Amino acid sequence: MLGLGYKRKGKRMAKPSVSAVKEWEVVYDSDLVELAVGTAEFPEDYWRMTNRETGKKKYFYGESAWSDSRREASDIDFGAWSA
Repeated sequence: MLGLGYKRKGKRMAKPSVSAVKEWEVVYDSDLVELAVGTAEFPEDYWRMTNRETGKKKYFYGESAWSDSRREASDIDFGAWSA
């Protein structure tokens, strides 16, 4: 399995499209925010944070996606950090 920044045959692997995620697993849900994880190519390579107040979704990809999404969500609802 190759991660971000690794090359295959001299070319950098392309980031998979978020539309490749077929199923999202909700890991934290409150009145303020929802955190979900999905798999496009590698296990848990995409994380989604939904701001319930605005309805906006933000997607995170890569090795730090889980911590980045929780950090963003905890700015809205501190309980999301411990999800």
